Amino acid sequence: MTKVIAVHSFKGGTGKTTLTANLAATLALHHRVGVMDLDLSGPGLHVLFGLKKGEVKATMTDIFLGDATPSDVIIDLTPRFPKMKGGLFFCPASNKVEDMLRLLKSGLEVSLFQDTLQKVGEQCNLDYIIVDTHPGVENDTVLAMGCCDVLVLVSRVDQQDLFGTAVMVLLAETFEKPTFLTLNMVPPGVRIKDAVKVGKELATLFKSRFLQAFEFQMDVINNLSRSVFVVDNPDSSFAHKINEAAEMLTNELAEATQPAN
Repeated sequence: MTKVIAVHSFKGGTGKTTLTANLAATLALHHRVGVMDLDLSGPGLHVLFGLKKGEVKATMTDIFLGDATPSDVIIDLTPRFPKMKGGLFFCPASNKVEDMLRLLKSGLEVSLFQDTLQKVGEQCNLDYIIVDTHPGVENDTVLAMGCCDVLVLVSRVDQQDLFGTAVMVLLAETFEKPTFLTLNMVPPGVRIKDAVKVGKELATLFKSRFLQAFEFQMDVINNLSRSVFVVDNPDSSFAHKINEAAEMLTNELAEATQPAN
């Protein structure tokens, strides 16, 4: 059965989409992974995956508007990444303003989104689907929270951002979803050991689990528009941390599916 991981942040600019793409690519080394762009008003995953305009025939937005089916939208990215022994499948969102406005007027339906997750998972025989959400508290955010198995919350080391993240944890609790706190783009003046300590303390305070802390790295930032960083730099410290995060999430999901004694 396909497990769904939602990646969310309270504010924009946390590097959430970058982490989503790199996490998906890491998981796809050994698993069949789907990536769903649910940041419907600010999609960016298609850029990281190197898709050209003509390669996108239909989008998630088209599904929600009733103009396409999941099979029309799925793009098999596996041939682009030969080292992936699993598989990587992508469902993009539309970056056309007119489509975004139409969707805002029509809204999203829980049953339609759940049906889309199920069909994409079954059609591609996926182990995981990672959903990149829109920052903040929006209808699509709540939708993703309600339908996911695990929620990853990405925050910068910023008081306002962390406060908002705490609000998101409370919201996730109403859905009884396990949450993992990730600190990203930790400033150069903050030692990573201190950031990890703070992250673990906050995770305890928020009644969630600590996933990882990533330094602000210019090589990752400069790579954003060209490719998925861990694919080109598999031996980097960033790639090792992404791998640790992926392993922690897969272990959590595996434990959740084990039958009770």
